[in-house]
Amino acid sequence: CAHRLTELVAKGGTGLEITVFDGASRVGGTIESEKRDGFLLEKGPDSFISEKPWVVDLSKRLGIDSEIIGTPGENRKTFVVKNGHLIPLPEGFYLVAPVNLVSFLKTPLFSWRGKLRMLAEIWIPKKKAGAEESIASFIRRRFGEEALRQVGQPMIAGIHSGDPENLSISEVLPRFKELEEKHGSVIRGLLKSGKNPAKEASGPRYSLFLSYREGMETLVRALAGKLPQGALRLGTEIRKITRDHSTGLWALVGQRGGPYSADAVCLASPARRAAVLLQETSPDISKQLNEIPYESVATINLGYREGDIAHALDGFGFVVPALERMALVACTFANRKFSGRAPKGFVLLRAFVGGAFGRKFFEMADDELKRSAQKELEALLGIKKEPVFCEIHRWRESMAQYGVSHHDRIAKIENSLKNHPGLFLTGSAYRGTGIPDCIHDAERQAESLWLSLR
Repeated sequence: CAHRLTELVAKGGTGLEITVFDGASRVGGTIESEKRDGFLLEKGPDSFISEKPWVVDLSKRLGIDSEIIGTPGENRKTFVVKNGHLIPLPEGFYLVAPVNLVSFLKTPLFSWRGKLRMLAEIWIPKKKAGAEESIASFIRRRFGEEALRQVGQPMIAGIHSGDPENLSISEVLPRFKELEEKHGSVIRGLLKSGKNPAKEASGPRYSLFLSYREGMETLVRALAGKLPQGALRLGTEIRKITRDHSTGLWALVGQRGGPYSADAVCLASPARRAAVLLQETSPDISKQLNEIPYESVATINLGYREGDIAHALDGFGFVVPALERMALVACTFANRKFSGRAPKGFVLLRAFVGGAFGRKFFEMADDELKRSAQKELEALLGIKKEPVFCEIHRWRESMAQYGVSHHDRIAKIENSLKNHPGLFLTGSAYRGTGIPDCIHDAERQAESLWLSLR
């Protein structure tokens, strides 16, 4: 948001003093990369998707687009845990939609009854207009209970840390709803899309995943480096925000200073933090923000010698259905997904714990959580020895959850903001959780803020 404002200032030739207050000692929030003995650890997100252009566009403007890397062409598949074993998703399986018939019929992942129910999706009538639907309701209605339980639920938990029973199909998986509305069937819509999904990798569309050669923090460092000198104030936590209605100016009270005066303010903090800041200014907005649900997730980076793992790791990772009752939600084979993540002869695994189905595991003490994760990985991957290192990074209430009422709640917040000129909100809690969505929304808020001051 601040970077986009600097671009607008440069184009408009108008002076504008921009200040970024961050209570942390470093920029980037959950985006944090660390080099360690030849390994490149991602403590938070490890990639972004190219289908949404905003990260690539920003990277070009920052001059770091040459640092972008993609996933290798081989082994683009996902495994699913079933009865304690890793089973690959069939080729061409698009989240929960089977579009490669031969591969789908051969998979041991589903029962024959479950396979027939999933294929019957082509003949299921589309839903009539009405109340917003959850992801679980959509998958159950179109593909059946087994598809939800065995693949839909673990995929949603692995990507969004959420429970599909609570998440909105329109907000989280809008393409599936659009395929049903346009073609009357998800499978039929995919087959008509012209992209030949039957030949695509299984599970997530790995050809769309991108990262940076030196890790995701490349983006954060580049952004911080483009801000005006002195604009970034780290270790400066803001505790309260109020507006003087006589002057129209905003006052920001910090932990160690202030009040700082501003013509306009954009809050890019998590929604519940923004709720605290706005409690005095707007109890209504504060209440709405406080009701946006979040889940917590822990990332566990583990380094192993390649020879100590029996599994071929011939994929990019696996997801774990809740019915398996394991601590792990998912695991990425990090140096298979992106090059340069582990030195030669070693393997880097990124395991995930927490989310809607693993809250009790997230709260475990570090030693207990490490033991649980290592034990499960040993059983699934045939690991013979201890890791050369194991690091846990906990992100409490870091994953905003877009429930079936999310759209209406955001509409109410945006309507209430009209009564507070000069106040803007951006971040993963509002109009998209992914990095491209966050960038796009932050830039749009910056443009609206710019226009409000002219």
